[in-house]
Amino acid sequence: MNSQELEYVRIEVRHALKNLSGGTKGQLEAFSEHPPADKNKHPRRHLHKVVLDGGEGSKPSVVNALTTPVYVLETRSRRRPFPPMHDVEFYYAPWRRAVNALEEHQQAWVRYCYGFDLNFRYQTLMCQYVWDEFQKCLVERKLQSRVVKKLIGLVWLAAQEVAASRNNGTYQEYAGAALARMMSVDRSTWLRVYAPHWAKFKGAFNTLDYAALHNIIRHEQIEGSKVLEM
Repeated sequence: MNSQELEYVRIEVRHALKNLSGGTKGQLEAFSEHPPADKNKHPRRHLHKVVLDGGEGSKPSVVNALTTPVYVLETRSRRRPFPPMHDVEFYYAPWRRAVNALEEHQQAWVRYCYGFDLNFRYQTLMCQYVWDEFQKCLVERKLQSRVVKKLIGLVWLAAQEVAASRNNGTYQEYAGAALARMMSVDRSTWLRVYAPHWAKFKGAFNTLDYAALHNIIRHEQIEGSKVLEM
């Protein structure tokens, strides 16, 4: 896919993963803002005993009431209820199915980067995947423990930077001097030890992004062809 096709998929995925649940109020929120209680039909007096119909013999049945009865109006003001799914949500349903069909680490990246979902599980999955791929390249080279601890923090920072660059065209990447200060190392040490690994981390997330978007558009095209055949 070229850059235009990738950007098209990104735009569609952002719309598909957008949270549209706040369009209407829930029943509890509607009750809290406008309590539709009719106090005239059942005055708020404490009724400790309630007489029930259908008692045996001449003596009616009496029970103790825990609460005072309140007549509540219907919260829905429309004669016909709202549709269970909006037109926009229905239109982007194939895109959501394509996202759900991805592997766990790809789905975690897409939901974090384009769905703005800060679920900790998604962050763990995508960072763990990149770290495992990075370790496969270090079979013949062993790093010091203090370097490994700093590199683990760089994985999450690389994920944030790549995600920010995807959603903000004017985003300025971290400079080497700024990263050296964040890692509490000299700039020369950063360039010699950490900069190559930093580039690998960002490249891994770029590869993950491309693979996830490619699988999404392929799955969405398959779903579209099935609909046309029907």
